[in-house]
Amino acid sequence: MTVGGSVHFANITGPLYDAGKEFQVGSCSYVGIVGASLGGGVGPYGGLHGLQLDAIQSVRMVTGTGSLINVSATSHPDLWWGMRGAGFNFGIVISATYRVCDFTNNGQAMNADFPFHASQNASLYEFARSFTGKLPDAFSIDMVIAYNEMFGDISLRQLHIRGPLEEGIALIQPISDIGPFKQNITMIPWKDIETSSKFGTDYLACIKGNLHSVWGLNLYQIDVPTLIDAVDFMDTVYQQNPGFRASFLAVDMYATRVTQSIPDSATAYPYRNAVARFLLDVGFTNSSQAITASQVGRDARSLFIPTSGASTNNIEVYVNYGHGDEGMLGWYTERKLPRLDALKNQYDLNKLFSHYNALEAIYNVPKS
Repeated sequence: MTVGGSVHFANITGPLYDAGKEFQVGSCSYVGIVGASLGGGVGPYGGLHGLQLDAIQSVRMVTGTGSLINVSATSHPDLWWGMRGAGFNFGIVISATYRVCDFTNNGQAMNADFPFHASQNASLYEFARSFTGKLPDAFSIDMVIAYNEMFGDISLRQLHIRGPLEEGIALIQPISDIGPFKQNITMIPWKDIETSSKFGTDYLACIKGNLHSVWGLNLYQIDVPTLIDAVDFMDTVYQQNPGFRASFLAVDMYATRVTQSIPDSATAYPYRNAVARFLLDVGFTNSSQAITASQVGRDARSLFIPTSGASTNNIEVYVNYGHGDEGMLGWYTERKLPRLDALKNQYDLNKLFSHYNALEAIYNVPKS
């Protein structure tokens, strides 16, 4: 499958499905395929097919030196390594070619949405923790804390598990036993995973004109007390800042076996060992709220840092979830930077492509 640089996931899921194929999409249909995959590309089908960047076969691009080149394992293999994990640092990608896969489960997936009251959150998080590092390939778990208009100040947690129905029903029985106040368990075409899950709220994340302050962090363990504290934190945010009630805090867990089957040295992507990711999207509509939104994001991230399980003192974050203040060590790691710096000096010496979590960014936030 070859796509242009501005194609969104929503543009390819239907045609792929009609052709009997599938692809490891993300969790939002309005995201660009190339941009997502250059940084890594995580999503619910990653347990089956790995990271999106591992599906890239080649890219056609214009480098910072003005050269139009094809980059692959056999053409500019040095840059090929760097493009997969830090690809927005070296030029403009005109098109990219990806490997696609045959249907899993005849192209059908089980989607299960469960909203819970705040008082039930510990049981939900214990369920998720029990799957740390051993989630079956065909399943994924997304836990979301969001404001619920029905209950006013009570947060809403949602769990999504996708896979074959027979296995899925057995797997989610402990969740049903907790007693969600609503549930939606359906078999859907894989092409509708992004738009049908989360009770069909995919579109809310990409309303044009809305403002977002995004914060992320890698998690190497699931710490239940931290997640419980996060519920209380977000409840307070929603009450004190009604303008932030479109915000959500999510922890996504995708099976890692296939992702970790690729050697760390194969690409510039540095975090194949992460078991989950924290993501906070502080949504707001008035620019005067930006400073407060940033403080909310910083405080929420600080809540998760001490129990993230990271092995360094850097704020380790999947680069596509980065806020922008984590610095190169947080996005790319010390072990990857020497090789990436050499590529930057070769393919973009004048630093023309330095607009997004750039290699020359030198600031790092103290880990606190």
